[in-house]
Parts: sequence; structure tokens; C-alpha cells
Amino acid sequence: MRLFALLSLTPLMLGAQTITGAIQGVVKDSAGLAVAGAEVTIVQTSTGAVRSAPADERGGFYFGGLPPDEYELRISHGGFKKLIKRGIALSASQTLSLGELMLEVGGVEESVTVSAEAVAVQTASGEHAGVITSTEVQEMLNVSRNVMSLLQLMPGVVDNQEGSKDRIDRAFNINVQGNRNDANNYTLNGMSINAVGNNTNSVINVSQDSVAEVRVLLSNYSAEYGRMSGANVQVVTKSGTRQFRGGASKFWRHEQFNANNFFNNRLGVPKPLYRYHTWSYNLGGPVFIPGRFNRNREKLFFFFSQEYWPLRIASALGRVTVPTELERNGDFSQSLDLNNRLITVRDPVTQTPLPGNRVPSTQIDRNGQALLKVFPLPNFLDRSISGGTYNYVFQMVNNTPQRTETVKMDYNLSPKNLVWFTFSQYSDVQEGFILTANWPQMPHRMEVPGKVFTGRYQRIFSPTLINEFNIGYSYRPEIETATEEQMRKNRRDTVGFTAGQLYPEVNPLNMIPNATFGGVSNAATLTVNGRFPRYSTHSTVSLANNLTKTLGVHTVKGGLYVDRFWTANPNDVRFNGTFSFANDANNPLNAGYAYGNAVMGVFQSYAEISARPVPELTIGNVEWFIQDNWKAGRRLTLDFGMRFCWVQPVTQAEGLVSGFDPARFDPRQQPQLITPALVGGRRMGVHPVSGSVHPAIAISAIAAGTGNPSNGMVVPAREPGYPKSLVDDRGVNFAPRFGFAIDPRGRGRTAIRGGFGMFYNRTPTINTLYNMVSQRPLAFNQFLYYGTLSTFLSAAGYNFPETVIGLDRKGMIPAIMNFSLTIQQRVAAGTVVSVGYVGSLGRHLMWQRDLNAIPLGARFDPKNADPTNPRVALTSPFLRPLRGIEEIQYREWASSSNYHSLQATANRRIARTIQLSAAWTWSKSLDYSSSDTAGVSTLVSPRVWNYGLSTFDRTHNFKANWIWDLPSFGWRTGFAKWALRGWQMSGLTSFVSGAPLAVNFSTTTGADLTGTPSLTPRPDVVGNPVLPKSQRSFSRNFDTSVFRVPAPGTFGNAARTVIRGPGINNWNLGLFKSFPVRERLKFQFRAEAYNAFNHTQFSALDVAARFDAQGNQVNTRLGEFTAARNPRIIQFALRLML
Repeated sequence: MRLFALLSLTPLMLGAQTITGAIQGVVKDSAGLAVAGAEVTIVQTSTGAVRSAPADERGGFYFGGLPPDEYELRISHGGFKKLIKRGIALSASQTLSLGELMLEVGGVEESVTVSAEAVAVQTASGEHAGVITSTEVQEMLNVSRNVMSLLQLMPGVVDNQEGSKDRIDRAFNINVQGNRNDANNYTLNGMSINAVGNNTNSVINVSQDSVAEVRVLLSNYSAEYGRMSGANVQVVTKSGTRQFRGGASKFWRHEQFNANNFFNNRLGVPKPLYRYHTWSYNLGGPVFIPGRFNRNREKLFFFFSQEYWPLRIASALGRVTVPTELERNGDFSQSLDLNNRLITVRDPVTQTPLPGNRVPSTQIDRNGQALLKVFPLPNFLDRSISGGTYNYVFQMVNNTPQRTETVKMDYNLSPKNLVWFTFSQYSDVQEGFILTANWPQMPHRMEVPGKVFTGRYQRIFSPTLINEFNIGYSYRPEIETATEEQMRKNRRDTVGFTAGQLYPEVNPLNMIPNATFGGVSNAATLTVNGRFPRYSTHSTVSLANNLTKTLGVHTVKGGLYVDRFWTANPNDVRFNGTFSFANDANNPLNAGYAYGNAVMGVFQSYAEISARPVPELTIGNVEWFIQDNWKAGRRLTLDFGMRFCWVQPVTQAEGLVSGFDPARFDPRQQPQLITPALVGGRRMGVHPVSGSVHPAIAISAIAAGTGNPSNGMVVPAREPGYPKSLVDDRGVNFAPRFGFAIDPRGRGRTAIRGGFGMFYNRTPTINTLYNMVSQRPLAFNQFLYYGTLSTFLSAAGYNFPETVIGLDRKGMIPAIMNFSLTIQQRVAAGTVVSVGYVGSLGRHLMWQRDLNAIPLGARFDPKNADPTNPRVALTSPFLRPLRGIEEIQYREWASSSNYHSLQATANRRIARTIQLSAAWTWSKSLDYSSSDTAGVSTLVSPRVWNYGLSTFDRTHNFKANWIWDLPSFGWRTGFAKWALRGWQMSGLTSFVSGAPLAVNFSTTTGADLTGTPSLTPRPDVVGNPVLPKSQRSFSRNFDTSVFRVPAPGTFGNAARTVIRGPGINNWNLGLFKSFPVRERLKFQFRAEAYNAFNHTQFSALDVAARFDAQGNQVNTRLGEFTAARNPRIIQFALRLML
């Protein structure tokens, strides 16, 4: 029967990403003997939920599946006083050991009450983790109110956007313990909220006021957690309690209170507009009907919060040039160049100046004129101010409101059945001058309304057998629209453009073509976003469950994790066609002026794609695990576990993706290219087979009728047996986990902890496959040159070699090995410090190589000279090893990384005094590439050319967050008590080393040093560029004299990075005053200063050396600061708290 019962539970083991924790301990008497059978009761303080279990034969007890909260423990046994331990703080996914709890001899009617340590030494597990408590979440200075910004308090965390965010959003750029920024798993109440197409942002964000705590599993955590190889960030929202609690707040910022940026002051520029208003409120409590339902307020609870940012942001003042009323009607008699000289407009056929500089009405092309009439008329004609560089000035106010809501319901059906449900949504709207041309051609509305649903059911079969089932669904569409009136103004039939297009089926809304006007200063363009209108979807379903069985000193867990992600997103392509009316002297029809070309229907080039795909991609994970937390002895705890990971590749359902496969490239099918030749003394293009002559601009185009333009490209839908994902499924991978915790003295004051874990990351190919649905042969970019609007549809077009993407079919799964060894010590009441080593090794990470790189020295080889000018080399398509293709961006899983660090933390959490959380990391991170699509060299060994400091490497990273309850100075009564008591100070201090930087260079002569564009040379370094601090100045932050231009035929000896940029030295300070109103109701005033001392913190350097013909470095600003972080920003807030 027992076996049958356990087997019947197996289908429930679906998932393992839970946030509940556990509390354990051992009950003993004063002689140190186990008190078997003692009645142990745990009470959730906020809800009154009670669970009880007898201590086992060794006096041990274990309560699993506990929501993160504060608890009270009660222990009673005949002949002993009752022991009550209060204030036990349990974090998400934490196993908290209370150690040995001693019962005193006495009557059960007597009791001994003690308080739990505010910060516990972790003696029950070996993972490397941290927690941001509810108090820190509420009181930490966080100008953006972005919850993910709180992660910077953790050791080993690098927030690359630190201090740059002004408001809540979904994007973040965080590296943890040497992992890439897309390797972290962000969860909300156990549900992953990663936007899988781009793991550096999330489906939603939540109000800071709705967050109970943030727990971060940093390294070598248990087999229960997986999905990604980096940190597991667990955001837990608040729940309702037996008492009604809530609050409301208003945050306000205005530029009049801010300091000005260093460079604004330097240039005499006033402070920019800076106005933010944030409204937030929340309420939680019991749901009850007096005398009928939930009379004791211990069954059903609710929590609701909302935050609103009603933000309007003025765009920068725009200045463009638009055609005048005369020009759009063919009259150029008043069209002047920048030197105030008349622009001569020529007849396209005879190439003679037009009489009076006016186009005869019979030569005006109605389609070209229609495009010019889309533009507004000039509104700024004072050339004494504009210098002729613009004639239209505009500024738009963009409406960018944001709103987030969270609802949570907790229902204790019975002591053994618990249910909760959470719904969170985040509305991010941008309306106005966005995603459009360089002027307000078609104001847009972009809406990204993320939604997340989570549910959990917990069944306590017995004190030793608990099942937790979790389910989640997230949805994040991206909706880009415009009003019907705005779209009507940009339709071909409305404006009178009837010239048609090559592939009208890809433009069902009949939008006007894009158009550019090269040669016109600051010319306004016609641009319709390549995804417009966008209705994309991103959906994720996940199931999460744990089955926990306690067997004496063993706590065994097992589970199976399942999730599935779907996305459909239109490709960003030229679906409406793009005309260039540029002034091009090589165009035989050129009128000499872009607006003249347009009004007479003459174009320099036209481009259009043959298809507009909307790729539907899916990806899934199936992971299961088994783990054992073994209390191997009084002072030793061991964690053993194995996670099994089936990380499925990204798939396009019909296999309609196209990628380059080296094995499919046939040298015999290489197409030939139109070659340069002198024809009648002019440089022209010649078909290598037919001998037909083409304009020079067609040189390097694929010669029609030769070879296969899609040589090497594979489309799974057309290749039976080829994986639809373009990569092979790697099957199940094994991820062992091991951890230990030693309590040397058995008193819970010291812990030696460590462990090892193998972690796998999702294959980062969603964005890659998204770009591979519009490659050859699924879509072709057609180019036409030197034609007219009236005849271009019948003209012969050209296809040029294109850059293509390929994936290594082996498709390895990125793997990270984490390990740590730390020592924790309680040094005083409520204060724990930790020091230890933390490292990680990354293997099978993605990088990108160009398989079609032009060899070193190719442009120096005489056989590669241009036959029309032997002093210069042929263009790139002729020099590439595989003809008919430009770059081959081949993405393979061959990169690696190494991270080693010394980390120290200090935590002090005692109420009514100073609460402190500090972390220092001394680290070094090395890799070949720091992101999935970062390129490595094909021509020089990546070990020599690319291996070096990661872009996110920071030698030192110190953060301290503190909250100080200021002394009351004895004021106990009257107005003095009301005004002078209840003051708090809060602060966040950051000292962070700068990022590694490279020094690049150019020459005034444009000399070719390597003979290939496929390898950008680096300077020679002949000394140490790092200056002592005493020698650094605003204009000289490193020794610029040690850089030299490398000799021709060499590529420099500089490493990937040679200096460091400016670091961070920042203090954020806040002063709060709470005014009691009545009972639990209080009112709080907050004044917050970010960069409180207005310390100028530079953020960028000029690292572009420039050498003249004699090899002298002539950039006088090399080594100079070029940008600065935010100056002091002041924020005020009013809060009402219940």
C-alpha cells in the first residue's frame, strides 16, 4: 500500500521551482539528551496558520513547505517547561536550522520565551545565497523603484546600469558570479518571468511596495533549482495578514532641486527637464463575513497593490530639412546650398541645366511629387540662424505612462490543504514620436502589457510527506499601432502614389515606401517601421511541484519541471520598399539635387524584400531532480542531488528557417560576380559569362544565371531529416549538485559551508532564429539602380552577396560549474559576517566567428587588384573564400569563461538601531566573448586575440546599505516627542572599479595595415598605459604616449583591453520622519538625495587614438573624460502606512 501510495503521487511531481522554505532543529534536555516525542508547533505569525509534529527518536523536527514569513515555535513535553521562540524569519527557499533547543525541567504550565537571532548562521545547507529583507526593500533608496536594482546589494553581482535608471521598467543588465547577463532566472512567486526571446528583460515588473523579500540563489544551490545557469532571483510578493495593513505614497522629482551635469555646466547648458510623479498604494488583510465565514481571520487573505507613473516626456528639439512649396512643385529657382549658392538642377535625359531652374510640368513625376507632399512645409526660414542646414523645427511630447498591479489571495482550506493565487500585470505604453522617421511622420502607440498568473496548491499528507504543486502562465504581447487617421495619411492611395512595388503581397496595408534624400543637409526621411503594425506574442506555461519526504536524518525531495514558450513576432524588413533619391554623380539620370530627382521620378536605388515572415518559435524545458539533505551528524549536514536537464532547442514549427551549414556548401555551385572593367574609358560592370555591361554600382552583384545564390543554405522544411531548429537535440544532460555545512562547535555561531554544482543554460537561439527566417532562399533583397518611378517595375534588378547566419549543428548546451567555500561567523547579537571563495567555470558558451573572413594581406596581393585601377584592391565580395556570400556569422558553442573571487558580507538586523547590509567582492572574470553574439577572430587564434577580461569584470565591488533609527534624545511627551522622535536615516554607498576598456585607433591617411577588413588592427603598446593616481587628470587618464601605430602587415600587440574606465564612488542618502496619527496609522515624510555629495562621477573616456602619416598621435582628447553619471538628484515622498 505504501508503495502504491507513493507511485500514485508520481504524476504530481511536475516542476520544482518553489519558493517555500523549511525550519528544522533538535529538541534536547539540559543534559544534552534527545527529547523524543516532544510536541513541536510552528505558527505563522501573520496568518495564525498552525502545524504540529512530534519530535523523532533523536529529538529532531522538520517543517517543510513553509511560505517565507515570520514564525513562532512552541515546544512542550511532560516534565519540561514550554519553550517559545519568537521572531523566526524564514526566507524563500531557505532551510533554516534552529540548532539544538534546550528544554528546562519544570511544569508544562510554565514557559520560557526567547527571541530568534535577527540574522541566522546558515548551518543547514551549503548553497551560496543572499536575501534582501522586507525592511530593506521598503527603506532602501531606489530612485527607479525597479526591484531588480536591489540585486546590486548581493556579493558577486555587477549591475551594468547602476545609477542610470530613472523609473521602473523591465530591462536589466546584470552579471552574477561571472555569468553572462542572459543566464539569470527571474521568478515572481515561483513563476519565471524571463522574456525568453531576450533574457535581459522580463515579462513584468512589480511595485516595490508589493515585495515582501528578494532571495537570490547565487551559486552551487541545490538540485531543486535550475532552468538557467546563473543566479536564481526569487521575488516574493506580500500576502494579506490577520490585520488590515496597507499604505499609500507619492514620490516626486523636479529639476529645480537637482544639480546640473558636469558637462552641461562646462558648456553653459541649463539643467534639462526632469519631472517624475509616482503614485502607489496597497492594502492587505483577511476576507471574512462576521459571524459566518473566517470568523477567526485565519483562512482567507488578500493583498492588492498598484503603482502608477503618469509620465510625459518632451522629445529633444528636432531640426530637419523638408522640401519647400516651390521645390515640391518643381521650382528650384530659390534652392540654395550651404554656401548660399543656387543649386543647379539638370534635365535627367540631356543633363543640361533646366531653364530658370524649373522643371517643366510635363517632366514632373506625380509619384515622386506625391512623396514630397507627405512632408510638412518649412516652418523656420531664418538662414542666419540655421545656416541652411534645416528649415523645419519640431518638438513632441511623448506620453509614456506605466502602471503595475498585483493581487494575491491565500486560502488555508484546512491545516493540510493550502492554496494561493497571484495575478500581476504591468502596462508599458509609449505614445508619440517613437519608432518612426526623423520627424513625426506617423506618431505611434507601442504597448507592452505583460501579465503573469501563478497558482499553488500544497497538500500535507503527514508531517513527513508534503506535496507542493505550482502552475504559472505569462503573456507579453507587443502591440505597435497608429490611429486610423495617421495610417490613412501614410497610405499609397491616400497620398497618390501609384507606382506599385515588386512584391505588393507583403504590404497589405498599402503603406507608402521609405525614402531618403542624400546630399540634402539633415534631410527628413520617409520611414515606416519594418515591423509595423506589430502584433507579437510571447507566452509561457510552466508547471512546478515538489514532493518532500522526511526519513529521520534524511530529507528527500524529487520533482519534474516542465515549461513551454511560444512567440510570434514580425520580422523587421523593408516590406514597403525603400527609394534613395540621393545626388549621385554616377547616376546617368542624376538631376544634381535629391529633391529634383524625386520630383522628376529619378531614383539612385530601390530595395525591397520578397517576403515578410512572422516567425512562430517554440522552446521547452523538461527537467527533473532528486536530492537528499542529510543531517550526517550533530555538526555536519550534507546535500546530495542530481538534476536531469532536457533543454530543447528553439524550433520553427514548419521548419521555415534558413541557416548556413558548411557541410552543404558546394564549391562547384559558387555564383560568379559582375566584375569591374573599363568600357569606353569608364568604369563599368561586366557580366563574366554573357559580357553584358552594367552600371558601376552593380559591380560585385551576383551574375544572373551563374551558380546558386543560396549555396550552403539549408531550410529544414525542404531537407527531410534535418532538425527544424537547425541544431541537434542534445538530449538529457546531468547536473550533479553537492553541498555541505559544518558547525564546528555545534552552537550555531560558526559555519563552514561550500559546495559544487553543474548548471545548464537555455540555448540562446530564439533571437538568432528570429533573424534566420528572412535569409536566402526564403527571402531575397532585390536592388534596382539608376531608374525612374515610371519604369522601375520592369527593370532588371540585382542580388548582392549578403551576410548570413549559421548555427553549429552540434548545438551544445551552455554549462556552468559553480563552487564555493565560505566561513560564516556571528560576531555580535544580530550580526553575522561571511568570508569565502566563490568561482565558476563556463563551458560550451556561444560565440560568433566569420567563416568567410577575408585572409590577412588579401588586399596586398597583386592578383586581387582592381583591373580598372591596379593601385587599389577589388571590393570585399571578390576577396572572400566562399564566393557569393559576404560574412558568415557562424554561431557555435565553443567559448569558455573563468571567474574567481573573494567575497565578504556583513549583515546586522536589530530593530530600533542600525541595520546594515554590506558586501565586498574582489574578483577577476576572463572569457573569449562576454555575450552570445560577440565575435571572435577567425584569422588570429582566439586564445591570443580574444581571451581577456570580461566586459563586466570589476576588480573591486563594495556596496553598503544601512538604515539608522536616530536617537530620540529623551523626548517623551508633547510637541517635542511628535516632532523630534521617529527620524531615520538611510544610505546606499557604492565603490566599484571601472570596466575594462580597449584603446582603438585610426589614421589620417586611412592606411590599410592588415590587408583585410575582417580584422581590425590594434595599436602597438610599448609601455604601461596605467598612470599612478597622482598623475591622472581630466584630460589624461592614462598614458597616451605608449601607443604606436603598428607596421603595415601587422595587427598590433595590444590585448583585448588595456585600461579601465572610471569607476563608481557614490553615496545615496535619505532622511525620513514618521509622524504617528493613531494606533498603527502613521504618516512619513521622505527626502532622498542620490549622489548626495554631487560628486562628479565620470562614465566614459576618449579611447580613440589617431595617427598621422608620420606616426604621431594627433587626437588631443585621447584619454579625456567624455561623459558623466547623474549629478545629485533629489526626490521627496509622502507615505501613509497602516
